[in-house]
Amino acid sequence: MAAKNTAKAQRVKLRVEEDGKRRYISVPSERAGDLHVYLRSNRVSSAPPEPAYTGTDYIELPRGVDVGSVQTLLDAWPS
Repeated sequence: MAAKNTAKAQRVKLRVEEDGKRRYISVPSERAGDLHVYLRSNRVSSAPPEPAYTGTDYIELPRGVDVGSVQTLLDAWPS
């Protein structure tokens, strides 16, 4: 049963978060590198993942990023 809960936790819906002018994505640490590569391969400039807190990394997005387009990519991300 624990394996199912772990898999479910890893499939949390990702979303672009906003804090003032800052745009970022909170992502489980084990998926952060793959998400960064996916975003870059889709021409989304983003900073490399940085630890946020245990088990979670942040991926910073640049100012002026089209939040809607990035969210569409997140919704389509197969991982």
